[in-house]
Amino acid sequence: MTSSIPLLEPDPYVVALEEVAALDQQIARLSAVRARRVTDAAHHLHRQTPTDTSTGGPVWSTARVERVELFTELAQLTRRTEYRAATLIDTSTALVDRLPATLAAVAAGVVSWEHAEVIAKHADGLDGDALVLYDTRLAALAAEVNPKQLDRKARHEVELSQPSTAVERAEKAAGTRRIYVDPAADGMAYLTLFAPAPEVHAITDRATRLAAGLRAGGDPRSMTHLKLDVLTDLMLNGETSIPGATRGVRGRVHVMVPAMTLLGVGQEAAILRGYGPIDPATAAQLTAEATSWRRILTDPITGRILTTDPRDYRPTARMIDHARLVHPTCVFPGCTVPSEQADVDHTEDHAYGGNTVPENLAPLSQAHHRVKHHTRWQIVQNGDDTLTATSPAGYRYVIQPEGTMRPAPKQLVDASAATAAASSGAATAAGQAVANRATATENDTDDCPF
Repeated sequence: MTSSIPLLEPDPYVVALEEVAALDQQIARLSAVRARRVTDAAHHLHRQTPTDTSTGGPVWSTARVERVELFTELAQLTRRTEYRAATLIDTSTALVDRLPATLAAVAAGVVSWEHAEVIAKHADGLDGDALVLYDTRLAALAAEVNPKQLDRKARHEVELSQPSTAVERAEKAAGTRRIYVDPAADGMAYLTLFAPAPEVHAITDRATRLAAGLRAGGDPRSMTHLKLDVLTDLMLNGETSIPGATRGVRGRVHVMVPAMTLLGVGQEAAILRGYGPIDPATAAQLTAEATSWRRILTDPITGRILTTDPRDYRPTARMIDHARLVHPTCVFPGCTVPSEQADVDHTEDHAYGGNTVPENLAPLSQAHHRVKHHTRWQIVQNGDDTLTATSPAGYRYVIQPEGTMRPAPKQLVDASAATAAASSGAATAAGQAVANRATATENDTDDCPF
């Protein structure tokens, strides 16, 4: 007599988990294929021998031109930041050209791309037998630990085999310190410091101690909020160890507020330069505390900022404001550097006949200003506040004028001349005055936008 053993149904939770792990392995295998193709692209570009296209100033090496053209190209095609595109290139070429054991592990689906990035990052500076040993050990370790654990082990492995001293590497790393801002939702933003670890931990410790003192004194705010608030106060109102560095220097923000909104007859959003739309309450607070205003006139029909002819090579202050209002960030594709921190560049080089007019001026971050002049990237104005950027590979990207004000509502356009005239007096004090073309006369130079 035989008996049958019932088959257990697979646990759907376990099945789902195993499918996730299997998909991760497939992603890793594809990442290895991508690494080879990225490296192929780098090698093909190298054979083109792109050279510096600038007509003056320091000349870029062919290697630098190649690198910049490749990561800017890939950043646009893959919708990555340029930093992530450069990391993709560096990791890919390191795996293909220098880390065969790690590449094989990724291709087998045993090691993820995140692990490979860690291994490639720390391999810089290793060569010969030290590199071979590092590659072999780390590829094996990566299959057993997560990327953060691997990072610690990689740093330890490099310390044992690195020809340069820890002091030399620390000095080199300190040369890459930086600060940057990333916008977030609901009027918030991230401020990130990349700095030597001792200073970062000291900053955190000081903020914690100050916050703890306030908390002990009965402040109802949480420790998290207190640490942020005391750091903000120190940055805005404190001093630096550099004598005189903070004397007379105050933090600045630039808010563009439509005059009709200030007058209570419009609903246009206020714009925080370098961020975007902000809520009315915040805008009202900032405008109430404003120490100065600059008036910029726009056409209420089209929303375009009014212009005049140039008379000099250097843009006037109002021309610069115009360029930054039309394009609140650098106009290079994908760039988010606020225009306030960017150069206002002649899109068509002034030396080659480009006029100093708003239609030929646009903000470019210092980095992308150099890219425009030293590589085969080309940028042209289209005459309607849009620009077209053409990459070295021939891809075209249209940049829209994010800051151009929208046309006024029809009911405002149809308002009586008396209402418009009465409004213009109050609008003079506004950050942006919306005025009809007919209100500006040839003899009233104060009404000219530039």
